[in-house]
Parts: sequence; structure tokens; C-alpha cells
Amino acid sequence: MEPIKELKKSNTILKLALNDNREKVIDELINILTGKTILMLSSFSQDNIAVHNFEYRHEWFSMVFFGSNAAGLTITEENNFLRNELNDYFSKSEEILDEVSDLEDDFEDKEEWEEIMEEYEQEKYEIFDEWFTSCWEEAQEITGSKVPTYFSIDEMDSGVELMSSDSVEINKNQINRRRYTH
Repeated sequence: MEPIKELKKSNTILKLALNDNREKVIDELINILTGKTILMLSSFSQDNIAVHNFEYRHEWFSMVFFGSNAAGLTITEENNFLRNELNDYFSKSEEILDEVSDLEDDFEDKEEWEEIMEEYEQEKYEIFDEWFTSCWEEAQEITGSKVPTYFSIDEMDSGVELMSSDSVEINKNQINRRRYTH
């Protein structure tokens, strides 16, 4: 068994799983962008939302939405999605990755192995990023939402403003406050 083929197979399974969930996620995004599924914290209203935030964990492809006011204070409850939708992908991918991991011991060139794994991980994350962005773009077009929307990995201090595609730095020094700079 060749690790590259198996890793490509895992990313193909990811693409299929994401495409199977595309309409569901677009509906979820539409509900968020229109405010239907946004739960506000007390003393705030939807009129106070200045920024939509989508943070995700690459490892689990789970997404969290929350809204912030102009000062960067989180003013909504978190809305989690995609956590259960990709279970089938994870079980199939785990089997493949277990097989690939067994091959690592037999692989002679450790640097080449690391490059193969890095390439696989990069491709996997690009697949997800492009998929989510295209889902958001479709939902944004349907809703006409003009609220700035930030997309980032939860453990990183940078992201993308989806409407302009600008890279942004995100100061996450407090759990309930986000400050963005272009």
C-alpha cells in the first residue's frame, strides 16, 4: 500500500462528506446571517451585532459561530455546527490513517515522510477552507448580509474577512473579546 494513495483517498472521502452536507450547512449559515438561530446574551439585541465570527478546529472540522459588537465583545451565545455531520468521514479516515501510520515505521526517509504528511494536511485544510468559504458565499448572496464576517482557526490569531478576502490579525487575549486589524 502506498501512503500517498491512501492519504489522497482520505481527502476524497472528505470532499464527498463535505459535499453531502453542503445544503445543510448553507441553510445553517442562512439562518445565522438572517438572525433566525442567533441567541443574544442578555442586554443585547441583534442590532448590536457588528461582526459575525466563524472559528473552526482543523482537527475536527467543527465550526462555532458567535457575534460581536463594535468593541469586539461577544454578545451572542455560541452556535456549534458540523460536529456530528462528519462522523462518517472521521470513521473512514481514521481507518485509512491507521493503515498509513503502520507504514511510517517501514518508511526509510523520515524527512520525505514528514513532507508527505505535511502535504496531505495542507490539502485537507484547503479542501475544507474552500468548501466553507463557498458555502458562506452562497448563503451571503441569498441573504444579502453586509455584516463583516471573520473566518479563523480557533487557536490562531489570524483569519480572513470573508467579504473582502482581507487577511486580519485577531487579538484573542480575552475569551469574550476579539479585536480585528487589517
